[in-house]
This record gives sequence, structure tokens and C-alpha cells, in this order.
Amino acid sequence: MDVDKLQGVQAVGEQTHRQPSERHHEAPDDSADSEVSHERDRLRSSDVAVDLGGALSGPLSAETQKVVDAFVEQIEPLRAELAILQKREEHLREQAVKHAFLPLPNRREFQRELKYIIDHMYSLQPSPAVVILHVANAATFRREFGRRAADALLVHVAKNLSCAVHPTDAVGSIGDDDFGVILLIGGAETASRRAGEIGCYLNDHPFTWLGTDYALEVMVGWAGLQENWNAEQAIEAADRSLRNELK
Repeated sequence: MDVDKLQGVQAVGEQTHRQPSERHHEAPDDSADSEVSHERDRLRSSDVAVDLGGALSGPLSAETQKVVDAFVEQIEPLRAELAILQKREEHLREQAVKHAFLPLPNRREFQRELKYIIDHMYSLQPSPAVVILHVANAATFRREFGRRAADALLVHVAKNLSCAVHPTDAVGSIGDDDFGVILLIGGAETASRRAGEIGCYLNDHPFTWLGTDYALEVMVGWAGLQENWNAEQAIEAADRSLRNELK
């Protein structure tokens, strides 16, 4: 080529198209992909049944049907047994957190909830509080009227306690004649006021036994929760407040 001779420069869009033979490497050959796709579809269409015990895939023969029926006979009893075990597990889980006869969580569950609140106090302002309520005359009632009457009295207290608290509060049995409440909306002033209101509510609802109303003597103690406490420490702090009221 003569470098001294000027040649016109073609724009990209004006370049001469190459012949098909010159660009055969750029055009994909669909024949191989088409063959692979056809083979994949053929294999899918032939996979209509699972090979059971050596039986060939395809329409179920009498022998294959017997194998399937045998499996079904073994699976159905297992399925029924599994349903029974699941119900049993659910029942045991409920029993693990519920009080023996009160419509409230037991002490273990109440402590678990209390520990959870303490561990997440950083997101609660003002700090929550725990309240302990003691039915002071429950032991006297027990001695006079017996166990059944004392249990009925505690059930009465538990039901009224659930009505006296806010939906955000957590309630549980501490054991014997004691009940616990976790006040999520805390702060010293609020906790003191709410604890007093709950105690007054219970005392204002006497217990009826054999046609006679008996006034309750519910004592209250409370403590603001601290981040470094465990559940036992929180309950002990509220109990100290309660003992001061009993003196």
C-alpha cells in the first residue's frame, strides 16, 4: 500500500458488511443446543414414575402397586403416631409454663420473662419495674376453711389481677400466696402509683365463699429493674420493699 496516497476513512455505520463465510465464528450454531434441549425434554417426559424396588419407570404395574400399597400401610400408622406425639409435646410445653391450677404462668416462666425484660432494658425508657403482691390473709383462710377454699381464693385473686393490669404488663405466680407483675411502663413515680392501684383493685373485690364475702388483705412491694440484675435479684429487691410494708 502506498502510504503517501490518502484513502477515505469509512464511518462505523458505513463499513462494508462481511460475507457470511467471514463471520461464521460469531454466529452461534443452534444445532448442538437444540439437540441437548431435545434430549433433556425426552428424559423429563419419561420420568413419570419412581423406580420402586427394581420396578421400571412408567405406568404402575400390579407388582408396583403392591409395593406402593405396602409403603402406604407402613406410613399411615407412623403419621398417626407422629400426630399423637406432637399433641403430647404441645401439652407438655404448656404444662411447663403454666401454674398447676391458677390461670397464670408459673414462677419459672415469670422469671424467664423477667430476665428477658432485664436483658432488653436498653430499649425501654423509663426503666420497667417488678411488683410483688402478697395475699396476707390467705394462710388464715386456709386454716379456717381448708385447702379447696384457699385454692379458690387464689384463683379469684389471679383472675382479678389479670383485669387490674395493662395489656403490656406480664403477670405470673411467684409461689404460695405471692404474685408478680412486670410493669413495662416504669419509672419510680409511675411504678409506685401503679403498684398501689393494683393492690387497691384486688382489695376492692372481696372473695365469696359459701355465700359469704371475705375481704382480701393484699400487700404490695415493687422495685425498679437494673440492667445488671438477674430475675432472682429483681424479685428479692421487690420482696424487700414488701417486707417493709408488712412491718
